[in-house]
Amino acid sequence: MAAETLSAVLVMPRGFGELAESLRHLRAQTRPGSIEVVLVHTTARAAEIDRSAFAGFRGFRTLALDRIPTVASAFVAAFEQATGDVIALVEDHVMLEPEWAEAVLAAHASPSAAVAPQMTNGNPATATSWANFLASFSEAAVPRPAGPVECGPGHNTSYKRAVLQQYGQELTALYQSERSFHYRLHDDGHVIVHEPRARLSHLNISVPVEAMRHALLGGVLFGAYRGRSMSTGEKAARTLLAPAVPPLRLWRTARMCARASTLVPFKVWLLLPVVLLAHAVGEAVGYWRVVGNVEDRYEHFELHRLECLRADERVLMTGT
Repeated sequence: MAAETLSAVLVMPRGFGELAESLRHLRAQTRPGSIEVVLVHTTARAAEIDRSAFAGFRGFRTLALDRIPTVASAFVAAFEQATGDVIALVEDHVMLEPEWAEAVLAAHASPSAAVAPQMTNGNPATATSWANFLASFSEAAVPRPAGPVECGPGHNTSYKRAVLQQYGQELTALYQSERSFHYRLHDDGHVIVHEPRARLSHLNISVPVEAMRHALLGGVLFGAYRGRSMSTGEKAARTLLAPAVPPLRLWRTARMCARASTLVPFKVWLLLPVVLLAHAVGEAVGYWRVVGNVEDRYEHFELHRLECLRADERVLMTGT
């Protein structure tokens, strides 16, 4: 099925200025006439929106919410308003290459449910940023040929509108833990493909304490959603096996980087095991759902990324 149009979802939980660099890269796309922008913002910030910044796109829609509790809730609200054949979240801390939209639409011409991009580290100066990047996006961070993949990167994978419609009221919960959503897509017979020409750079958490909290809470969130379909016995078994997960993930990541000749600073390999351990501990805890308010606590890292960057890196988001 041909995919001719793309709805790019932007989420603005705070000031319009935090979208500056992400929006600049979106405006530089080679096919702006194929892109509809849906901007989800809080009612209190509506006056800050510069509508002239969206000239040249196929369409521009705004959606005002009293509050934006999660990226998932904003994405699904935007999806219900969007008209594109393909729906993609464009994070405020992502910088798209000019051919991104063109490549995404071309890849969606195949019978795939979702398209995963090729990602690079947008703030590679620190070991913390690298560790956060590899722990979160190792599959998309290492160059690979086009073709089917198990999962795409969370918040950076695009979807066919027709596929998202199949999940109805489940979509918000599914999108909250996107890796679990991708497992569900596979279970339902869908295919996710990697498109190396759909390139973007991602600003990763570079404040050490925030990176550790992100890994721990991200693990809790993933475990909570994954554990919903597990028996008590399976939860117990996976909890006991949790210590084996970090070294396995570290080995897989190192092997992928070596095969792709991806150069990673040596000090990253000293920090990455600690980040992976925090995620594994969080996942094991999450199976048992003993930590409350996880979604709201985790969303700090997604909705307030500026606070998770070193002071000297914040210009990469705001441009000033």
